[in-house]
Amino acid sequence: MKIHRQTLIQHLNRVSCNGQVEGAVFTGAFATAALTEDHLLCVIAPGLPKVEALEEQIGVANISRLVKGLQILAGVGNEGVEVEVTVEDFRLVLHEGYRGSLHLLTAAPKTIGTAVEGETLKRLLEQCPTGKGIPLTKSLVDGIQDMFSLLKAEEVEIVVGKGKKAGKIVVGNANTADFHETPVKELVGKEEYSLLFGKHFVDALGTVTNFSEAQLLLAGPDSFVVVEDSGYRYLLSPRSRGAEG
Repeated sequence: MKIHRQTLIQHLNRVSCNGQVEGAVFTGAFATAALTEDHLLCVIAPGLPKVEALEEQIGVANISRLVKGLQILAGVGNEGVEVEVTVEDFRLVLHEGYRGSLHLLTAAPKTIGTAVEGETLKRLLEQCPTGKGIPLTKSLVDGIQDMFSLLKAEEVEIVVGKGKKAGKIVVGNANTADFHETPVKELVGKEEYSLLFGKHFVDALGTVTNFSEAQLLLAGPDSFVVVEDSGYRYLLSPRSRGAEG
């Protein structure tokens, strides 16, 4: 199969979510669902459009190595063209003509511990909130990311208001450290509550590319939230209060 190099790299980076997901099992046109080891984040990625489907599931244990291989093989001035990808003798092969071929061992799907089984995925999707969510604008996303880095923060709190009391997103810990808060008028529900997240949330925001459609969906107190953009969904479970990481 031939795949546009940058499209595949972007897809793999979105699956990896800044290294949160190390390996994944791909089906169809490189669709996947993968959990982080702590089960605080589930990445659900669609197949690539206009790409031939894989004949069977393949496990990739090291997504970052695959991405770096695609980048190294490209060479200067060849980054934007298609790359031929095949599966041969339990290896994923990247063909680059005169620059050679990179052969990466695939893994048996059952050995990829982050993979999500079909029934589990079905249940997760059934629980996903739907409808209109909170717009993830570029200014909001950039602000959260930049403040998280500036303050060397470890947590992000989503505070949902009620009635005329609008909600907010707080970066950092208002009780023990420096913090920043951004009022978000759309963060209003039937009851007041807050959800606490760590770096997983910031990394999920970092995958957003279509700021005109990206949104944050909430399902209520003590439930996971969804960062949704262009068919990619990031299901994030809130942390327990006082949790590390």
